[in-house]
Amino acid sequence: MKLIKYISIIAVVSLLLASCDDTMLDYNEDPNNPTQAPNSTLLPTAMMNTIVNLSGTDPSWISSVWVQHTAGVHAQLRDYDRLNDLDAALVNNNWNNLYPTIFQNLNIIIEQGEEEGNNNYVGIAKVMKAYAATYATDMWGDIPFSESNRGQENLTPAYDDQQEVYERALELLEEGRAALMDETVGTAGSNDLIYGGDAASWITAAYSLEAKIHNRWSNIDPEGSAQLVLDAAENGFQSSDEDLTFTSFGTGSTEQHPWFQEAADRGHHAFSQSMFDAMDPVDDPRLSVYAVERDGEIVPAPNAEAEADQFANSIYSGLSDQVVSATAPQQLMTHSELLFVEAEAHHRLGNDADALDAYEQAVRTSLATHGIEGVEADAFLDQEDVLPANPADLELDHIMTQKWISLFPFQALEAYTDFRRTGYPELTNPAGPIPNRFPYPQNEIDNNLENIPDVNINTPVWFQGQ
Repeated sequence: MKLIKYISIIAVVSLLLASCDDTMLDYNEDPNNPTQAPNSTLLPTAMMNTIVNLSGTDPSWISSVWVQHTAGVHAQLRDYDRLNDLDAALVNNNWNNLYPTIFQNLNIIIEQGEEEGNNNYVGIAKVMKAYAATYATDMWGDIPFSESNRGQENLTPAYDDQQEVYERALELLEEGRAALMDETVGTAGSNDLIYGGDAASWITAAYSLEAKIHNRWSNIDPEGSAQLVLDAAENGFQSSDEDLTFTSFGTGSTEQHPWFQEAADRGHHAFSQSMFDAMDPVDDPRLSVYAVERDGEIVPAPNAEAEADQFANSIYSGLSDQVVSATAPQQLMTHSELLFVEAEAHHRLGNDADALDAYEQAVRTSLATHGIEGVEADAFLDQEDVLPANPADLELDHIMTQKWISLFPFQALEAYTDFRRTGYPELTNPAGPIPNRFPYPQNEIDNNLENIPDVNINTPVWFQGQ
């Protein structure tokens, strides 16, 4: 599974070369042996590791088979789909990358940015740290956070409750927005690989992420969380042009999207029977975009029961290159996702008409992402099973199923989080209960065992409210 030729290496090297400036050298320092890296290097490094190693590889691939976007049809993914080998080695590398590379670099960026008066870097780093922390706690539940990354001062950090991690992420988003609105001595510019240092875009993204995080309280404080979602969303994404998305993957062997590399090198994923059964009966026009046809038809794979298909598409339909391509965008959060969150919040508050409107706009935005608009989109939505005519007939099942479909395939962890939080779409795995969390990694078991919570992969996480 550790097959990706990490494109962060090439990104960091090129950005190191580009980060030189004309400032006078301090002759008491050896320029060939710097004591610290500049933010112009640390930010793209942290970003690429978040995009590739956290949200783009194993956590996403494994979530994909658990939430049945795809079925595992070969080697490790087939085992994980059958709920085998879900041990401490599962995502050990991702944990080991999260703390020393992502969190550590972001902490240094914040510290150096504050010292330099470069609030643009500070704000971006705080928003990115909130995103990474949310992603991590979505995976594992309780994680070390408030005491983490202190080096020799604390080699065995305590674990923060999942709720506390979300609360700290919300604080980081607020602090990040404040920094982005403050005076700054410069901007991240091209070293910001998503928005090019544009403060307004990061502020909008921060509000959108805030809405997403408030929605994690849906089972704990249904009405209160719903209102907080809507308050944040007012300042969030207003169009897909504002999406928090990385769009700079390339066609070179070290620059390609990790899902594309996985498909080309291993081909462990096939289009799932569950997705097919949700999309085919309503003639979802995204079906032909998502899956590859075999002999004129889509042949989906059943989760946990698929035959071994060593060569992609030899038995089952793989994922279409219209979605999984070398240069495909990697979404961290999108306007469509935010609209679904708004629809869910309105639904909890009993705002039936607003819920239906946000839901329709969410589906239309998802369709438009794949070039499906106008008459074709209207025909799809002109089905009672897709878009009820009566706002009171809109169910949570409608919202979450369409959101699940829209998150395919790169936002599988968000779909997996929604499934655990709401129970929708209704999924079962013939091999046993779908896990409620990822296992803690071997590195923590070896070095911080006393602090690891007494849980297993089937223990519910906090946001499930059990």
